[in-house]
Amino acid sequence: MVNIIVTILAAIAGCLMCFEGYKLFRLSLGIAGALAGFIIAKVLIELTADTIKWSDSGKTIFIVLFAAGLGICAFSLYMKALIIITTLVCAFWFYDDFSFLFSKIANPVLRIVITCAAGLIAGLLLGVIVYYAQKWTICLFTAYAGAKIISGVMLPLIWSAVSSGEYVGLFEQKVIGADIGINYTLVRTLLLVAFCAAGFVIQLKTSKK
Repeated sequence: MVNIIVTILAAIAGCLMCFEGYKLFRLSLGIAGALAGFIIAKVLIELTADTIKWSDSGKTIFIVLFAAGLGICAFSLYMKALIIITTLVCAFWFYDDFSFLFSKIANPVLRIVITCAAGLIAGLLLGVIVYYAQKWTICLFTAYAGAKIISGVMLPLIWSAVSSGEYVGLFEQKVIGADIGINYTLVRTLLLVAFCAAGFVIQLKTSKK
């Protein structure tokens, strides 16, 4: 039941950011803050797993409180928190999506440090750009953030169907082969790009300066 509620709330939050991010930028920043709090709480739980015996209810309460706290702070501080929140969220997404770029580094600790550092730098640059940017950059950032959340919610629901190739079109079968197997990352990327593009276009058309 909890997972269903979280999924529904995440889908609603993602849609608000993706399609109404510019008009509701303060709310979007609060959602991004809650997302950053969720990420940080999960990381803290993993780091302390050897020393603290977390129960399922304890994990849930800790994550909810951390996410809600950071979300409220981001909403209240608004532009003062923008760069920090953007940096944290984008750094995690960079680490999650592009860590393969550093896979050739043999030392695991060094690989993690370099990947995280690269993510933080990328996130900081994006945060500064969004802070000083015009409407189109804010629309693009919120559309991407919302699309990221939406794709993360939708993908597990449709993966079991597409992974077998059941819904692969005739063109793909002819070009790639009859035994095509849809790659999880490919499907996630397609969903992300589709929602991001749709949200960006809709925001530009419906938002006034």
